Amino acid sequence: MNDTAIDRRTSGDLTTGHTVRRYDQELAKLRSIILQMGERVIDQTQAAVAALIEGDEIQAYRVLDREPLIDYLSLDADEEVFGVIARRQPTAVDLRIVLALCKIAAEVERAGDKAARIAHQALELQQQGQGGELLVEPLRLAFQRLDDKVCCMFERSVQAVATFDVTQSLGIFEDESRLQEVARDLSDLLNESETDGMVPRQTLALFQCAQALKHIGNHASSIAEQVIYVALGQDVRYRNREILIETLRHRGY
Repeated sequence: MNDTAIDRRTSGDLTTGHTVRRYDQELAKLRSIILQMGERVIDQTQAAVAALIEGDEIQAYRVLDREPLIDYLSLDADEEVFGVIARRQPTAVDLRIVLALCKIAAEVERAGDKAARIAHQALELQQQGQGGELLVEPLRLAFQRLDDKVCCMFERSVQAVATFDVTQSLGIFEDESRLQEVARDLSDLLNESETDGMVPRQTLALFQCAQALKHIGNHASSIAEQVIYVALGQDVRYRNREILIETLRHRGY
C-alpha cells in the first residue's frame, strides 16, 4: 500500500446519520462502553503504580477488587458487537466501525490486565516486607514519569475513539519515541539496582511492573491504529511510523 492510498474522509461522527436511528443508538452504546472501560483503565493504572511506589497494600487490593469491572464491561461490549452484527448485518464502513470497536475493546481489556499485574507485584513485594521502601527516590521518579506518559497516551487514545480523531491518533504515534525513552531510563536504573542492595527477585518484580506499564502505552498505540482504520479505511498497523505521520500531517491532520 502506498501513501497515495490514504484519502481524507469527510469530517464528522462516522457512527451517526443512519436511516435507522436505532442503529446509531446501538453504535453509540458500544462506544460508550469502551469509553467507560478506558476511564477505568487509567484509574487502575494510576492506582496500581501509586500502590507500588507508596507500598500501599490496601490500594493494591482495591485495584484487584475493581479489575473484574473492566472484564464485565468487555463482555458487555462483545454482546453489543454480536447484537449489532446479528440485527444489522453491517457492510462497508459500518462493518469497519463495528470490527474496529471490537478490537479496541479487546485492547482496553488487556491494558486493564496489565494494571492488575502491577498491583499483584506491588502486593507481593509488600507482603514480603519489601514494599514502597524498596524504591529509592530515582526509581520512584522514574516509575512516576513512565506512569504519567503511559496514562497520557492512553487517555488520548480513548478520547480519539470518541470521535475517531486522526489528529489525536497521530499525536499518540509521535509520543511513542518518548515512551521508549522513558521506559529505557527506568530499565537502566533497574539494571543498576542490584548493586543497591536489591536481590534478583525484587528487581525482577520491578522489571515486570515496568514492562506492564510500557505495554499499556503500546495498547494505546494499537487503539490509535484502529481509530485511523475507521476514519480513513486504511490498515496502518505495519506502516513505517515516521512516513505515516509525515504523510498524514502533510494532508492536514
